[in-house]
Amino acid sequence: MRFLSALTNDMRYQFKYGFYFLYSFISAIYVAALLICPAEYKKTAASIIILTDPAMLGTFFIGGIWLLEKNEGLHGFWGISPLRPMEYIISKAMSLSIVSTIASGLIILFGLREKMNYPALLASVFAGSMVFTVIGLIIATYARSVNHYILIASLPAVFLTIPPILAAFGISYPFLDILPGTALWRMIAYSMDISNTPLFGLWFFLIFWLGVALCYANRRIPLAMQVEGGEKI
Repeated sequence: MRFLSALTNDMRYQFKYGFYFLYSFISAIYVAALLICPAEYKKTAASIIILTDPAMLGTFFIGGIWLLEKNEGLHGFWGISPLRPMEYIISKAMSLSIVSTIASGLIILFGLREKMNYPALLASVFAGSMVFTVIGLIIATYARSVNHYILIASLPAVFLTIPPILAAFGISYPFLDILPGTALWRMIAYSMDISNTPLFGLWFFLIFWLGVALCYANRRIPLAMQVEGGEKI
């Protein structure tokens, strides 16, 4: 009950500050782009769009959310909140991942208009978005401002994005396939029938990275809250 309340509040907060509008606006642009994209490139373009737009957008949005909460002094109430660190983290990640998953489904439904493995696609996007959102949340705890966040998040974003884009164009190396971005793209591509990489191994890598990110975030978030005056009592 406590977690569901936190999840609902997070979604209301994101709606209040226009994050859903941004998702809708950007998704509409990508649908339009796919509609005019040549048929032979549509699936590859769609896979990259799903990877870099809904799935990874949470990485940047969570930075804005953390800093908005920080500027409004909400972190100062952490000391009297019954919410555990892991509940806070998963609530933030799930709230954005749900929107990312819905946006991805709508982009494919209206932009691609082809049959595919929707359950595999949506499950992949949800899990991948969880990974990238938690990574973004960790980075946000080190940021002093939005500009500072964009600066320090740029290198990890490039590191996460470039390998899967290279894989989409047939440039791949085994050691890059274990990265979360590459694993997610291959899962998306599998659901679109443009890759035959077994899902089992890809899920293993993605869940592994999610576990690593959650463990680090669970240690980092309470520390960052304490620095901002929200030490548990």
